[in-house]
Amino acid sequence: MSTVLSNFSLKPIFASSIITITASGHFLQHLTYDYLDNTGKYYERIQDDDFYLDELETITWNMQAFMEDLPNTINGHIVIPQVVHAEIDFKNITLPFFYWVLEFDGPLKQGLNIYESVMSTETLEYDVNSIYLFDVSLKPRSIQSSLHYELLHKERIVKYWAYRGEIVGPKEVLQFEKEK
Repeated sequence: MSTVLSNFSLKPIFASSIITITASGHFLQHLTYDYLDNTGKYYERIQDDDFYLDELETITWNMQAFMEDLPNTINGHIVIPQVVHAEIDFKNITLPFFYWVLEFDGPLKQGLNIYESVMSTETLEYDVNSIYLFDVSLKPRSIQSSLHYELLHKERIVKYWAYRGEIVGPKEVLQFEKEK
């Protein structure tokens, strides 16, 4: 996802996400995209408060539109993540990052639940990493994904990753059981 904001070309270099899933079906996602700006001009420009607020509005709107274009489902019910917070910050003057907090609720049931995440089929321009953290009463049972993955920490965490140049998509299917 290359981004051009206000005539600044920012090259994506890494994307990471942490998603927590509660027993009540609340999904909370922290999503970060790291970029490279070799010139450092974006850092200089973002110091202007009005420019910062305009950029923040742009990245919020763009992410929400992206979420609406690729809806997810939980047990067959469409769910659309909502952007509840966004930030623009810097690791240093040439490494800006955009950060979003997204959330949605899905109808979970006792027994097997199915979460499907739709994505564009694309060749990655950057590495990605995503962690799903499940409530103790939720147990992952089946994973279908074009990303690499592994189960961690007593099978409460599913870690996904893919590298630049790999093809990902068109969807992930995660089946998990809600225990009593």
